[in-house]
Amino acid sequence: MTGSGRRGFTLVEVLVVVAIIGALIGLLLPAVQSARESARRVACGANLRQLGLAVLAHHEARRLLPTTVASGTVARRGDFDPRSGTSHSWLVQILPFVEEQARFDRFDLGRSLFDPGPKAGAPGPESDRPAVFACPGDAGGPPFRHETLTKGRPCAKGSYAAWASPYHVEFQHRFPAALGWRPRPRLGDLRDGAQGTLVASEVNGGPEEWDARGAWAVGWNAASVLAFDMHPYPDAPPFRHFPMSLGHTQRPNIRSPAVNVDVLYACPEVVQDSVAARGMPCAEWEEDDVWRYLSSAPRSTHPGGVQSLWADGRVEFLDDGIDEVTLAYLIAIDDGRPVKPPR
Repeated sequence: MTGSGRRGFTLVEVLVVVAIIGALIGLLLPAVQSARESARRVACGANLRQLGLAVLAHHEARRLLPTTVASGTVARRGDFDPRSGTSHSWLVQILPFVEEQARFDRFDLGRSLFDPGPKAGAPGPESDRPAVFACPGDAGGPPFRHETLTKGRPCAKGSYAAWASPYHVEFQHRFPAALGWRPRPRLGDLRDGAQGTLVASEVNGGPEEWDARGAWAVGWNAASVLAFDMHPYPDAPPFRHFPMSLGHTQRPNIRSPAVNVDVLYACPEVVQDSVAARGMPCAEWEEDDVWRYLSSAPRSTHPGGVQSLWADGRVEFLDDGIDEVTLAYLIAIDDGRPVKPPR
């Protein structure tokens, strides 16, 4: 009896089909990943835009801009000390303008952020984060908690930080950025205009509990504050860049400790190699040491740069390779040299 003439696939045919399917998947996966990253970047920018609108609403309601930290004093060397006040960040100050009035009411801006609240041991309003303070999908790292610096209180991490100065955090009262600390900060202080003034950029939450980077309620360097480390020349306002700083500034996503590091109040020496290996080098601040000046870089998980907020409320992508001099003058508000924003 003859067969029906039907036969199964040969091994060669099966392997060819598998190879074709594998090739198609290989072609599709990058496109899918690219689409996801594009959507994530858009969502991240949308949150940052809401923060920009909140900053402008704060100015409209209070006739003042929020400042990187709500209070502070000038120390013995003429440096501004962000830890000498209550340590509440600019993000705490804009809470009422991002529909977080109830959370804002739980803060006491007249007391240290780290003082025990009415219920000792109870989580404070800084122990978690409003969704708008984080780039969607950003885990943020574990809360910043330090036995001495935060008195054991956990401070959740977000994704955005304001520029304090084109120079160091300690000199934000002399060479300020848009939200750099000064007694009566107003939009009228931005001599280069709102379109040419950078306000805030993304940060990555520190990967360890001791790491303050990304701690949204804390008005300290790398927590919710950035500084570019472009030295001024001469050492008096208005800001003029010092060419010897070139190659050592805090451009977006710097990963090599040979270029620069984020200077933190806590960065134990025993872990410095491991955080540098993750592309987030840091050093511990010491008042009378080489690391006595505070600066830090914006960082993101987006390829090639960071989402950034401008004083007119718009959000644009800031490339990792942006010219250092251009970025310094986009951060400074008192240089009188309008610089065209990168497009």
